[in-house]
Parts: sequence; structure tokens; C-alpha cells
Amino acid sequence: MHTEKVFNRHMMALARDSEGDTQTDLARKMRVQQGTISKYESGLLDPPEEFVELLAKELGFESEFFYQTGRPYGMPPFHYRRRKKLGVKALSKMIAEMNIRRIHLSVLLRSYDEQSNRYIPEIDRDAYRGGYGREFTVEDAARQIREQWMVPDGPIENVVDLLEENGGIVVPCNFESDLIDAVSQRVDGLPVLFFVNMAAPADRIRYSLCHELGHMVLHTTSLLDEEEMEAEADRFAAAFLLPAQEFRRQLKKFDLRQVAHMKRYWKVSMQAIAMRAFHMKLITPYQRKMFFIQMGKHNYRKSEPYEPPKEVPSKIARMVSYFRRKLGYSTAEIATALGVSTATFERMYAFADNGFSDPGKSHLRVIK
Repeated sequence: MHTEKVFNRHMMALARDSEGDTQTDLARKMRVQQGTISKYESGLLDPPEEFVELLAKELGFESEFFYQTGRPYGMPPFHYRRRKKLGVKALSKMIAEMNIRRIHLSVLLRSYDEQSNRYIPEIDRDAYRGGYGREFTVEDAARQIREQWMVPDGPIENVVDLLEENGGIVVPCNFESDLIDAVSQRVDGLPVLFFVNMAAPADRIRYSLCHELGHMVLHTTSLLDEEEMEAEADRFAAAFLLPAQEFRRQLKKFDLRQVAHMKRYWKVSMQAIAMRAFHMKLITPYQRKMFFIQMGKHNYRKSEPYEPPKEVPSKIARMVSYFRRKLGYSTAEIATALGVSTATFERMYAFADNGFSDPGKSHLRVIK
């Protein structure tokens, strides 16, 4: 039985956004009227196959990409405050990259079967109170996840590996903005996804990923005020990376030298260590103020010393390697399966056998 292909207007808008083009930009490139682009994207008209082929060539996709079913996803509600600060174009690029990566993962995971009984849990506050017989706290939630994942005392050696070992997928991106360092999503049928800005410093990436883990653990079943959700995710990240008991024991003297030493041990920024000490009431507001003044004098507010090594995601690289080595796909065949041109695939998946060769570089052409 022959099934007629149906043009998906959402995919056209997604592909255009991924290039950073407005409708006017695309119309100019394709030498058509903007009204034509607008009518295709709004669903008022279905484009002829000849147009779709030209569209695919212009934007670096396969024509089949535009006939996929499904719809793009927006950003989760707990990123709303930061999202408002982004320009429309930057936000559209970011969301387009996330959606294209998500679509690709759904294709790759159909043939890549990695069995695991590990998962990223969701804490229901009401069930927590009933099950544990005590009031819910973010500190307890962070401690519970460390215990559930059997994380040993002390610093977390590699946050990226920990998330991927426990069922998540860390997706390396370059968001072209430092307003959002990472975004997390739970989408039906997929593992929990962590989109991370790999252009950020390594200590910031670690903290951002734990912040996103906090959202996934705390805010899937409980949606709160946006500022409260952001504050809770920050407290979760601090408690997860810097467990209270050992942190308190180690912080015998609070000065720039001691905090720098602690950064090398915990692989967490000096600023995050200072804020953890303040929120635990281990230092006074005056001590915090003087610390950040000292940080400013040394220009550490913008660039801290003792940066830990950057942690590189490996799960997507293993998937692509599996398709090549185990399933016998050529580069062109993988690109076709993902609905992109070979050139676009090579830009997006510049990887080596042991991971992405340079996670700080853009893998989508739209990211500068």
C-alpha cells in the first residue's frame, strides 16, 4: 500500500531557524517572494517537490527531512526567565539545534540498543514526605541521588560520565550565548537529554549540568514559580557537588588561597564555593563581599585559575561509531538516515573513536 508523503511545515521552519535565517533571508536565497515562504510554513500551501529539493539543498538537509512526522519542542518552563533575555534570533537557533539533535537521537536509538537499569529519578515531594516521614528539602534530595547512584564521598570525578552512566545523554552544543549554559528535557520515548554549551569553562559546565539534573529530579512532577525552580536547582547543584559534611570539615579558613585549593579538589568554581559557604552560614555577608572584591581585583570574576580538564560526552560518539563499525553504515548513509547532507553531518558529528574531537567547536553551521 502506497502512502503519500505529507510535507511537515514545522520542519521547514526548524531547518530555516537552524541556519539563522528569517523568512526574508530564505526568500532572497531561493529567489521567491517572502509570502511564498510564509504560506508554506503556515500550512496554507503545500510546496511542490521541486521546491522541497531546492530547499533541502539550500539548507543542508535531505528532502526527506521535510516529510517527517512530529513537531518541535520548546524550552522547559524553568528556563523562562533567562529565555526572555535572549534575542529572538539567538533563541530560535538554540531551540532549532536542540530539536534537530533530539530528532537525530530518536533515529539513532532505534538501532542502538544499550541496556541499562539505571535512570534519572523524579522526586515526588508528597510521596517523599510520606515515605521518609520528614519534610522535603533540596539538600536531602541531592544526598539521596548521590546515595542511589553510589557516588563515593568527596568530589565527583566526572559529571558528564556520571549522567551518561545513569541513563542520560549529554549533547554537546555551542549556544552562541552565555545566558544559558545548559538545558535539560524529558521527552517521551527518549532518555533524559542534557544540552550543554561546550564553549563554557569546564567548572561551569559541571555546575550547569548538576543544575539541570536538579530540574529533572525536582521539577518534573512539581512545577513551582520560575524563580523558585531556578533557586532550587542552584541549591541542588551546590549540595550535589559539595556535600555539606565534608565541605564543612574542609573549610577551616576562608580566604582566596584556601578557596583556590578547594577548587582544585572539588572541580567547582571559586565563586560557587563561596556561595555554598555563605548559604551554609559558614561565612558572614561581609566575608562574602570582601571575597568577591578580591576576586575582582585579580580579574577572577571573568576568568578563574585552576580550570579542571573539560569533560567530553561520549554516548553520541559511541552511537555513531556503532552505526559505522557494527551496522556497516557509510558516512553518507548515516547522513541520509538523519535527514541531512553529508557535509552537514560531518559538521555536526566531528568525532573521534574516543569521543568528540573538539567539543568547543560548532557542530552545526548556524553556531558561531
